[in-house]
Amino acid sequence: MTELAVNGGDPTVTIDQLERWERPVDRHIEAVTNLIDAGELSGAGAGLPQSIEEDFAEYTGADYCLSIDHGSTALASAYYAVGVGPGDEIITPAAGYLGAYAGALHMGARPVFAEVDPDTLLVDPTAVEGHITDRTAAINLIHKQGRVCDMDAFLELRNRYDIPIVQDCAHAHGSEWRGEHVGSLPDIACFSLQGVSPNGKPIAAGEGGFVTTNDREYYERQLSYCHLHRRGITDELTMSPYDRLDRQVLGRKWRAHPLALAIAAIELESLPDRVAGRLAYRDALFEALEPVAGLRPVTPYEHSDTDGMYGGLRVVYDQSALDGLSVERFVEAVRAEGVPMSGPSIGHLEHRRSITTEGYDLWGKGRGPLGDAWCGLPPFEGYEPGEFPITEELDDRVLRIDSFIDPAPGAIEQIVGAIEQVADAAAEMRRR
Repeated sequence: MTELAVNGGDPTVTIDQLERWERPVDRHIEAVTNLIDAGELSGAGAGLPQSIEEDFAEYTGADYCLSIDHGSTALASAYYAVGVGPGDEIITPAAGYLGAYAGALHMGARPVFAEVDPDTLLVDPTAVEGHITDRTAAINLIHKQGRVCDMDAFLELRNRYDIPIVQDCAHAHGSEWRGEHVGSLPDIACFSLQGVSPNGKPIAAGEGGFVTTNDREYYERQLSYCHLHRRGITDELTMSPYDRLDRQVLGRKWRAHPLALAIAAIELESLPDRVAGRLAYRDALFEALEPVAGLRPVTPYEHSDTDGMYGGLRVVYDQSALDGLSVERFVEAVRAEGVPMSGPSIGHLEHRRSITTEGYDLWGKGRGPLGDAWCGLPPFEGYEPGEFPITEELDDRVLRIDSFIDPAPGAIEQIVGAIEQVADAAAEMRRR
């Protein structure tokens, strides 16, 4: 057996640059320069900001699209739109993200966490239903790495309990469910434009976001909430009570920067090809990994096939299948071979944050949803370790492998060969 790199051998992966896809920097520079030359550095409701809203709405199939300055503020505007307020509860995944519910928290609502489905690592519909009360004002779904939550089950819950869904689609710009883009599904979908391609969000423009919806009232509520001085806004606000507001609406200015939107417009053009590239890589990698002991690839539900669009691909480690080799030692050895793998981690464990274990006096003087009794909510008790056993157990076993749009020739063979070599040497590693 070849000596492992972790023990002094040569790495199996010898390709210097595994990803061949390159972002079109020259086009980005040209688009930004054109705006600078034209002096179009601010505003919304006209020009480029309006055209990309129209283009993204067309791409997703949604009736309405609004550009926002960040994905987290897109979510905050969505919670406002669906009517979340003080004393409410919103349900969100225990393995989730603070930004997915922070907007509701700052509106005075309490986050309630729910377990994940161990097969997909996405929030479990049955667990969510178990947390529904008469205070539940919204269900927050996070389509992690572009894998779409079980929308059949969640739309049934939505309709049965009359609770709106706020989708966190920060990783899911190219994702569909039963052939429909997530941006066209109820009730509001929120997208982030954070980062730089190929490792940023699927449409990466530094900072920025979109919200899409098919509900006119939700759209107008968002306009009134956060698009101060948008050109033509008083004409767009046609419903009561928003139609009596002036162009300063409710005073918040969360509109996106035109320079970011210029880059996003170019990113949108290549999105379908980049999605297809990542899916082809995922399928080939997971097929090649199938015979390797100790790893279970995480795949989407059958009605959605998008994955790896942000943060890579996920596999679940089984220590018992590899002679008890610890996950930390496995990852160390695989990384030494040159494989872009990290973990273990399922992601952010929201119930383990200090604010959700100890509580937090959000506005001081004992006010807020994470402290004493508040607007009809009982005192916040805080979460204890072990309350989400599935999520916590998976946090010790979920590993991340980079995904690629256009992998170099031989990349998959070298990556899989390296992982297989470490797996085959598990017993020997245990004896050292």
